[in-house]
This record gives sequence, structure tokens and C-alpha cells, in this order.
Amino acid sequence: MRLCFVIGLSVGALTLCGGAIAGEMPPQGAPAAGDKAVSAPQVSTTPPLADTIAQVAVVTQAVAQIASTAVIVPTAAEAPADVAAPASVPSEDAATPLHARDKVTRKAEKAKSERMKRREELATAGAKPLAVRCVGKPETGTAAWYGGRYLGRRTTSGERLDTIHATAAHRTLPLNSLARVTNLRNGRSVVVRVTDRGPVADDLLIDMSPRAAAELQMKEAGLVPVRVEQVVEVPADAVADAK
Repeated sequence: MRLCFVIGLSVGALTLCGGAIAGEMPPQGAPAAGDKAVSAPQVSTTPPLADTIAQVAVVTQAVAQIASTAVIVPTAAEAPADVAAPASVPSEDAATPLHARDKVTRKAEKAKSERMKRREELATAGAKPLAVRCVGKPETGTAAWYGGRYLGRRTTSGERLDTIHATAAHRTLPLNSLARVTNLRNGRSVVVRVTDRGPVADDLLIDMSPRAAAELQMKEAGLVPVRVEQVVEVPADAVADAK
């Protein structure tokens, strides 16, 4: 609004000045001063040029004062387009440096590994030797062990393969039945529970879980000759009486 008022005053001052100058010029077709014909004296209604210039100076000074104090506020349409919107507050995960997140991940994995190791130690300490009796015909063949990417997957029985329990995969023994597996190279034996079907390879007799393979000390060898016997658990005093 103030800017429009200033522009209007400037235009008015220029118009007034132009009119004053035009009043001082003689009209076209009028006789010059040296002509013999003398016209009747005319009274000029136009103010003298000096007075007009003085008025223009006063108006110009007033315009300059108003322009110096005028504050032009841009409208919403004239607002600069490059003003960025306030950035959103970054999430906690995004604000965390990458190396810090990697450190947290490694710490969580280490804690999980320690918990699994502790569970295995407790299971080993709490395990009691089973009194078993052989009920089937022994089989001999080659044993392997499986783990790695199979850990955590569900077996045929519905349980998940882990590193804590001594389990095995066999083609024909009933699921959840017990079998005694003996490593024929070192004489070590372990009682396992059949929870899965396998092995896939035809030349293998049984697949051992990581825990069962550790009991037989066959992890480094990978493949060992074994004897497999189906067994059932019996009271400890029955075994003592049989002896």
C-alpha cells in the first residue's frame, strides 16, 4: 500500500512539472514579440516557473522521506521459493552412526552366542547317563553330521535343529525313538533321539546333530564308520540286576 502511494506521488509531481513548463512556452501561431501587430494584453493564470519548481522540490522531498521509511512486506506468492521447509526430526536409528550400529549388532550377536554356550553347558552338566537296552538289530555304516544353515530349521518331527540336544536323522527308525551310535574308530558312543529323516546321500547311514557329533569326536573327520542300535530306556536298577 505504501509503495503504491509513493509511486502515485512521484507521478503527480512529474505531471505538475510538465504542466508548468508547457505554460511558459508560447502557443503555436501566436505573433512574435517583434511583429508590428500588438495584441491586447493577456493576464497569465499559470504560476511562475520558479514557484512551480519550488513546489516540485517540496513534493520530491516528501516522497523521498516516505520511501525511506516504507517497509515492503512480500506476500505469500512473492515469498522466496528457495526457503527450505524445516527438516523433520531424524529417527534414532538414522541419527546413529553406521559404525555405532555395527558395534551394537556385534555386541548383540556376542551376547546371543554366550547365551547359547551357557545353555549348552547347563544341558551338559544336568544330563544324566541313560540306562538303555538294545531292542533292535545293529546296523553298521557311515555317519556324517549336519548343522550350519540347517540350524534353527524345523526337522521332520517339528522340532528345530540346535547345538544343545543330541539328535539324529535316520531313514527307518521311528521318530522320537532312541538309538545308540558308536564311533568304531575311537569306541565313543552317544544315545541320540531320532527327530529327522535322512541322510540324503545313499552311502550314509545316519546324520548326527552338532552336539552328537561332538560327543563322538567326529567333527574334524566329518565321516566316520559307526554302529547304530535302537534302544529303549530302562530303570537304572534293572541294569544293575542284569549285571
